[in-house]
Amino acid sequence: MNYSLLWKPRKLLAAVRGRLDQRKSMNQAIRASKQRFGNDQNYRPDLVPVWFAPRPGIAQDDSVILKRIIAAYKMAKIDQRNAGEAFNVSNEWLPIYERDLGPVMKALLTEDIGELQRMYQNFFRDPCSTGLVGLPINMPKAFFGGTIKEIYRQYILCDILHRSDLWKKRTRNAFSAEVLASPIVGNPYGYIMDGVFVRAGGDYQHYYSHAIGQLLKSSDRQVVVELGGGFGGLAYYLIRDNPGVTYVDFDLPEAVALASYYLMKTLPNLQISLYGETNFPEEALLASGIVMMPSFEIMKTPSKSAAVSFNSYSLAEMSPSTIRVYIDQIARITSAHFLHINHNRNAVLSADKFGIEDHGFTLISREPAGWSLAINPNSDEYEYLYKAN
Repeated sequence: MNYSLLWKPRKLLAAVRGRLDQRKSMNQAIRASKQRFGNDQNYRPDLVPVWFAPRPGIAQDDSVILKRIIAAYKMAKIDQRNAGEAFNVSNEWLPIYERDLGPVMKALLTEDIGELQRMYQNFFRDPCSTGLVGLPINMPKAFFGGTIKEIYRQYILCDILHRSDLWKKRTRNAFSAEVLASPIVGNPYGYIMDGVFVRAGGDYQHYYSHAIGQLLKSSDRQVVVELGGGFGGLAYYLIRDNPGVTYVDFDLPEAVALASYYLMKTLPNLQISLYGETNFPEEALLASGIVMMPSFEIMKTPSKSAAVSFNSYSLAEMSPSTIRVYIDQIARITSAHFLHINHNRNAVLSADKFGIEDHGFTLISREPAGWSLAINPNSDEYEYLYKAN
């Protein structure tokens, strides 16, 4: 028998079942959200197309900052080759690099400023940001391909209303929606709260920047390290609201390049140091501002030089051996608090087993993060706060 003839139908059947399961979970989330928010004045599925409409921002020539980013990126890629397995692409990031990041990597390496500017000015909707922004469904097809279907409007509304409500509770209603506003960079989508456009992820990133700011109040040292800073969303709020802080982002060169662009555009008057532009760590950590470094530079960071270290999800996406390398380094460089959000079930290594306590830290709190509960009731995302002994 030619078993290859059976493969395609089986594969097709599995895909159909996957879509049916997804549709079932979406309908369950919508029903639960209607029960919870149905009488809320913000329950407006009809407004979702407006929230996802293009917001290209003001057209500008970014060649000056892109040349800096390209120079830092190319130097980082050369040095990354000999940095070891922990500081190269692996595990869950491998398919993203192979499938989505080829064009932006090519533009960076060939110094194609025009193409890089096109992608970065649209990064919220371009594959160059895969893994750093987005929703747990097919974004281009569901939200950018024309008319947004009613089921997707209601589904995204489940997530938006839950997250905005959680942000208010977490911050104890201390802020108005205006604090979530940010410059329009990268053609973002999001939602409108009390007349304020909030880009996707803004609620989550603002809350954790606020939490870090609270932790800094008990420390004389005002250095914050983020392991895996994404596109720079948390860094924007943190620096905007805590102007004396030195923020250091350690990440893969491709993510650092995008975050550097976002932060240079949103904080144009701030001192931002890229790889190769400053003597790291001697000079870079002495002044307030932003320091963008490839992840292998964490090995050079002085012991106990950071008051607070922060990680959001990326540790759980790594292999156990790589996690151990980063935990060793975070414990070494952190003098006061380590705050992180990671998976404790759906991961190669549960966040409960990172072994942070073995490095002289005490667990202060462990609680469900809760941000994705509206669309994933079985979420295993937990928030952990540790204090150095």
